[in-house]
Amino acid sequence: MTTQTPDMTPEQAAHALAWLVDMGADEVILDSPVNRFAKSLVPEPAKPPVATPPPLRFVPQVPAAPRAATLPDQAAADAAAQAAACHSLEALIQAQNYFEANPLRKGATKLSFMEGNRQADILVLSDRPRNDEDKSGQVVATKARVLLQNMLAAIGLKIGDEPAPRNVMLMNFVPWRPPGNRQPLDAEVAVCLPFASRAIALLQPKLILALGSLGGQFMAGGDASIIRQRGKWLSIGEIPLLATLHPDDLLKAPTQKKLAWRDLQAFKARMNEVLT
Repeated sequence: MTTQTPDMTPEQAAHALAWLVDMGADEVILDSPVNRFAKSLVPEPAKPPVATPPPLRFVPQVPAAPRAATLPDQAAADAAAQAAACHSLEALIQAQNYFEANPLRKGATKLSFMEGNRQADILVLSDRPRNDEDKSGQVVATKARVLLQNMLAAIGLKIGDEPAPRNVMLMNFVPWRPPGNRQPLDAEVAVCLPFASRAIALLQPKLILALGSLGGQFMAGGDASIIRQRGKWLSIGEIPLLATLHPDDLLKAPTQKKLAWRDLQAFKARMNEVLT
């Protein structure tokens, strides 16, 4: 009996096996075929007839219990009540930080809500924290922050706490990092929305530059896709809002920077009209 030489090396075989798994293969091919219909060809034993009970002459009607508020509904209602009771940004930050009904709070490290010039005419509204923001508590951190600083500087804006004319306010629409940096669920957004809305009511910015789609989607009725939402003017109440790609997304897809540059130029033109 002769031994057949393998066609592939062990490394090539491992790559081929990985490819098969990626393609959806979940079992190996046997040496002989298996008749998977054999069992169905064997007739099943006849089942004894089931006696049909006589019809009921009277079926009692049980009144439906009143619908109780679900936990997400109650949490959103509590968030709205707490946010409405805050008459300062300090009170709002405290309420947001200690609002235990927010499901994202338990899995996050630090609140990443707002920073910068509280008298600013320009609000930069980021969508949500990532890992770096969760560790630092900043609205945008590390490499994404450096890129954001460069983006803002290109249109004459700056991140800064002092009330300088062109210093901006930074805020996260969702202030707690979702697990695995995923997009927040609707129930999670529902408990963040009242705090974000109250913050904008207290800040009263004249223009909003949104990073990512969440702010424009849930506060201004924009598209859920940032590619379809960007470049289109929306509004929160009477405050104009323009969305562009988040710096974190631009770091992952540098070719999209040309789209962000167009958005920044449009924002700058509107800003010059509003602030002069």
